[in-house]
Amino acid sequence: MVGLQSMLNHIIMNTTMMRLKGELMATDLKKGNQPTIFSILAAALLLCAGFQYGFDKLPELKEMALAGTASALFSAVLIMLTNILPANIKHKLVFTRLVDEMPAGRCHRLCARDSRIDIDIAKERWPRTFSPLITKAERNGLWYREIYKPVKDSNEVMQSHRSFLLYRDLCSGLIIISISAVCWKLWGDPKLLGALNNEVFIILSLFTVTSLIAARNSGNRLVTNAVAKAI
Repeated sequence: MVGLQSMLNHIIMNTTMMRLKGELMATDLKKGNQPTIFSILAAALLLCAGFQYGFDKLPELKEMALAGTASALFSAVLIMLTNILPANIKHKLVFTRLVDEMPAGRCHRLCARDSRIDIDIAKERWPRTFSPLITKAERNGLWYREIYKPVKDSNEVMQSHRSFLLYRDLCSGLIIISISAVCWKLWGDPKLLGALNNEVFIILSLFTVTSLIAARNSGNRLVTNAVAKAI
């Protein structure tokens, strides 16, 4: 467990350095999230490796994955995994809907449950957006144009947008890793990496479900934060 603590400290230190660089170089919210995504994915994979090969092997695994050129390659691969799925597929997975998945299409119901928002004032200001007679796709477009765009640069909205993108991309990366693990379990050669332990799938499942719930909550929060700020 000492090796595990050392490994986590190393990830945190690397992540802090990457975040500082990201703050200087980032041109959008997704780039700013990359250090955190790398940190969480690396921690999940190293935990899996600990259960698979033994925690006494973690120090050398840490050196292989987080030192020098290998660290940059490892980081690039993990970030690449989060970008395999297109945004619309990510949204369908996060909100578990095949059509009209974006939460802004349900903003009238989300805002009605938010104590910060006077729903009567919202209906009076944006009567078409909050009308129950339009489709979810129409409501999503109206929310984006009339409510989100005027306040998108405010701190509250930017922070909730950043959180949504972070957990959405993290969830998609974990799904890709989980699918890869299942494929290896079914068709991989156990002589190369060994037969995957059940603990590996438990860890990946916990991380995936947690990130999915966080992404969904953050997406809903983005919708209501924009309305609360715009009123």
